[in-house]
Amino acid sequence: MKQKIGAVLGIVAYVTLLIGVNFYHKAYSVSNMNDEIHLKLVEYMETHRFEAVEPRIDSVWDFVPGLVGAEVDYELSYNKMLLNGEFDPSLIVCKKIDYKQDPEQFRERPIYKGNEEGQYVSLLINVAWGEEELDKMMTILDRLGVRATFFFEGRYAENHKNQVLKLYNDGHLIGNHSYSHPSRWGGFTYDQYVEEIKKTNDVLSSIINEPIIYFAPPAGEFNDRTLKAAYDQGMYSIMWTADTIDWMGGSADVLISRVMKKLEPGALILMHPKPETVIALEPMINQLKEKGYQFKTVDEIVQGTRPECS
Repeated sequence: MKQKIGAVLGIVAYVTLLIGVNFYHKAYSVSNMNDEIHLKLVEYMETHRFEAVEPRIDSVWDFVPGLVGAEVDYELSYNKMLLNGEFDPSLIVCKKIDYKQDPEQFRERPIYKGNEEGQYVSLLINVAWGEEELDKMMTILDRLGVRATFFFEGRYAENHKNQVLKLYNDGHLIGNHSYSHPSRWGGFTYDQYVEEIKKTNDVLSSIINEPIIYFAPPAGEFNDRTLKAAYDQGMYSIMWTADTIDWMGGSADVLISRVMKKLEPGALILMHPKPETVIALEPMINQLKEKGYQFKTVDEIVQGTRPECS
């Protein structure tokens, strides 16, 4: 009897030993995996931190928006990789580092460009005519995954509400380009500017059910009265860095060349729904992507959004 009990106890001890050894190896392996993820993640964090850049008034460019900083969120990134079982940069989660100054304090000044420390550009499309061309541009932008800012003349928007709504629903930003694009715009009184701006805001807001925050003056013409009228309506005044000058004509290659000559990080690129612009749009976007540029809408520029995490 004692021999049987001893044999059973021996078997139990042996099995317990095997389980213990197996558990140790598994635990050791998991521990090593955890340590490896941790070490690689810490190393990645050290080289992928972007400090915030403050908005400023520039002697040449006037109001230059800032750029929100970004750093890796260790806890969220680590936990995602732990579930995945290995270090994977595609699972990195970022968190922003805010800048100190509020861009609202600079709102009365015009914006010609985004911050030069961000590898991005923005497409500005002023719309007062060109229904068919605008449809084609929308199709191209959708296919290429690029969002732009469309500044609408109020009269045009009233007659093309479906276009405005589709652009908004597709993720593009809707802005104000005056109500009637008057040729004598520069000679308007403050009250006349307010009327043109407010009337267009009312039209656009009724279509997209959102406030309109960004204003592009007709022909880029403004004075102190224009800026104050936009400011008093709670708006930012938007100009441009690079102009296709497509309203003057020129081939698609010429339009692209005009942009590339003025290209720089943070550039605001102006165009209109013209036939040659439609032809130029896709190759222009592809060239910009090849140069490493990402695309922002104007609200992302003003808010300092940093789309890149790595």
